[in-house]
Amino acid sequence: MTVIRPARALLWLTAALALAGCNSSAYRPITAAVGVDTGVTLTTAGSATALLTGQTLALGASVQNPSNADGVSWSLTGTGSLTAVTSTSATFVAPATITGAATALITASSIANPTQLASVALIVLGTPQIDPLTLFPGNVNVAYQAPVAAAGGDTPFTWVVLSGALPPGLALNGSTSSATYIEGTPTTAGTYTFTLQTTDTLSRVASVALSMVINPQAACVLSGRYTFLFSGFRGGGAATHTGAIAISSTGAITGEQDYKDPHRTTPAETLLSTSNCVNRETNTGVLTLNAPSGQLVYNFAATPPDAAGVIHSARLQLISSGSDSGSGQLELQDPTAITAAPPAGDFAFGLLGVNATGVHYGTAGRFTSSTAGALSAGFVDSNAPSALTDAPLSGTLSAPDANGRGTLTLLAGSQTSTLAYYLVNASKLFLIDIDATTGNGTERMAGQMTAQTGDVAGGGFDASALATPSILSLFGASGTVEPIAVMALGRLSNDNATAGTVDVLLDTSDQDILSSDVVYASQSYAVETNGRGTLSLASTAGARSFSFYLDATSNGYIVEQGSAAGTGGFLEAQFQGPYPSPPPSGIFPPTLPNGFVGGTAYPQAQGPITLDALCSLNYDALSSNFLNGSFAIDPTTGRGLGTVTESGVGTDSASLYIVSPTKFDLLRYGTRAIDGMIEYMIQD
Repeated sequence: MTVIRPARALLWLTAALALAGCNSSAYRPITAAVGVDTGVTLTTAGSATALLTGQTLALGASVQNPSNADGVSWSLTGTGSLTAVTSTSATFVAPATITGAATALITASSIANPTQLASVALIVLGTPQIDPLTLFPGNVNVAYQAPVAAAGGDTPFTWVVLSGALPPGLALNGSTSSATYIEGTPTTAGTYTFTLQTTDTLSRVASVALSMVINPQAACVLSGRYTFLFSGFRGGGAATHTGAIAISSTGAITGEQDYKDPHRTTPAETLLSTSNCVNRETNTGVLTLNAPSGQLVYNFAATPPDAAGVIHSARLQLISSGSDSGSGQLELQDPTAITAAPPAGDFAFGLLGVNATGVHYGTAGRFTSSTAGALSAGFVDSNAPSALTDAPLSGTLSAPDANGRGTLTLLAGSQTSTLAYYLVNASKLFLIDIDATTGNGTERMAGQMTAQTGDVAGGGFDASALATPSILSLFGASGTVEPIAVMALGRLSNDNATAGTVDVLLDTSDQDILSSDVVYASQSYAVETNGRGTLSLASTAGARSFSFYLDATSNGYIVEQGSAAGTGGFLEAQFQGPYPSPPPSGIFPPTLPNGFVGGTAYPQAQGPITLDALCSLNYDALSSNFLNGSFAIDPTTGRGLGTVTESGVGTDSASLYIVSPTKFDLLRYGTRAIDGMIEYMIQD
C-alpha cells in the first residue's frame, strides 16, 4: 500500500488489480482509506478497488471530527448496487455479467454536513474485450513498442498471434497480464495484418484484428514545418521558449526561436545548422535546438499520423540539467498563413505569467487588428500584482517573417508588454513576452491567441455563448514552500441564457488541500458582444470572481480576479457527440479509440513533469508502458474520478474530463510531497 496523504486526502491503489484482474484471495489483510475525501474517511475490505463480476466488497465510512452521530449517506453512480446500507457501512454488489469492464463511483456524504464527503471509483472486471485500435506506424531499424490491452478478465492471460504475422523483427513480449506489447525492431517495410487473441484464467477469449505499417528508415518521425511553445524552469526561475522549425527528411532542423529566463532574453534567434531531430522509439525522439545563446534539448512524443501519414502535433519535455524542467507543445504549421501583412481580424488571447519575484498570474483579453497591424477595441483582465479589470487595450501587431514570427505590443494604462508571436495557422498563434531581462529578471509570460469566430460573425456574442458545456482548466501557484501548485479542472453546463446562470463543477488541488466534485449551482454570468464575460461563484467558503474572453461558443481564456495563486487558464467547448461506442445512456463513453499522447500542461512547479507516449483509455482504464489508472467516468458529464500510477512519479488520486473523441484533460491531485498538475491527453 502507498500512503498518499493522511487526514485530508488518503489514496491507496491496487493498480495491478484494476488493470490485470483480481480474485477474492487478492484482498490484502489490512483495511485502509481509499479514494478522495473531504472530512469523511472511506474504506474498502483489503483496500481493494477492483473486483470480478458477481463478487461483493464491504465498505466503511466515518466522519472526521463529527458534530453528531448521524454518520453518512451513500450514493452510487455506475454499475452494480449497494446493499446492507447503514450510517457507517454498506456492501457493493458487482453485476453478474458484463463485457469488458465497468466502474462504479461510490460516495459517502456526512449527514450533518453534506459538503464533507469521500468518493472512490471501483472497477468491475467482466468477460475480456479488446476494442479496435489503430497502431502507430513503425520505421525500419527503429525500436518499436505498442501496447494492446484487454478490458476485464482475470489473470493470468495468454496472448498469441491467432492469424497473420507480425512484421519481421517484432514479437509479443510474453506478458501474462491484461496488457501485452508488440515490441522489437522492424526489419522490413510493408503493411502487415494479423489478429491477436488473449485467453484469461477462466478460459474466456477476446481477439482483435490489427494492421500495421512499417515505413522505410527515417532520421526523425517528425517531418515538415512546426511551431512550438514551452514553459518551465531554467536558471533558477521561470523560463519560456517558442519558435518555428522545419525538419528535413534527414532530421536536420532550420528555423527561428525566442527564449527567456531570469538571466537572459534572446529574441529572434536563427537556429544553427547543428540543430537536429532523431528517433528514439516508435513515436518518440529528441529535438536538439542549437542557437548562438546556447542549446535546448527536448524529448518529444508525436501523435498518430493522419491518413496521409502527416503528424500534426507532439508533446514536449525538457531534458533537464540539474533543476531545469518544463514541458510544451508542438503543432504543424500552415505556411499559407504566412503573408506579407499582419494577422488581421478579431482575436482573443490568454497568458500565464510569473513576475520577477516569482508571483504567478494570468492575463486574458481581446482586440481587433487592422490589415496595417493597429489594434482597436481592445480590453484586458489580469490578476498580476498590478491588476487589470476590463482595462482598455491598444497596441500594434507586426507582419510575420518567413518563419511566421512577428511581434505584438500591448498597452494597457501605464503597462506595456512586447511579445513575440509565431503563427501556427491563420487562426492560432503562440506567444511569449520578450521584454528585456533586467536585474533579477522580469515578467515571463507564455500563451496563445486565437481568432474569434462564430458569434462575432453573427454580430456579437451574447448570453447564449455558453450554450454548450465547457471544460475549465485553471493553473496557478502560491507561496514558496512546496507544494505550491494550485490547479483545477471543472465543467460549465446547464446554461440558462435568460436568467444568466450556469452550473459549475470543480475539482481542485490547492497545494496539499484537495476538493473533489464541488458543485456550484446556478451561478451568475454575463457576456458582452465582444466576447468578454464575467462569472461569479458563491459558496459558504466565500465568493470567487472570474473574467473570460471567448473566441467561440464556450471556448476561450479565463482569469480569476483577486486570486492569491494568480489562477488563469482555458475554457474548452466540450464535444457533445456522437462519440465512438456511445454508452447505453448518456453521451460520454468509457472508451476512446486509438492512442493518446500526454504531457504536463503549463507547469506551475518544477516537478513532476510528465511525458506519456501512446496512452489508451479503454473501459475506464488508462494505461501505457509507464502509466496505469482506473476511473469511474460519468456518461452524462464526461468526468471521471480515479487513481493514476506512473513510474518515477508514484500514485495520485486524479480527475479526468473528456473534451472530445481526441482529447481529455487529467488533473493529478497534489500531496504534501508532490505538486498537483494538469495533463492534456491529445490524439491529433
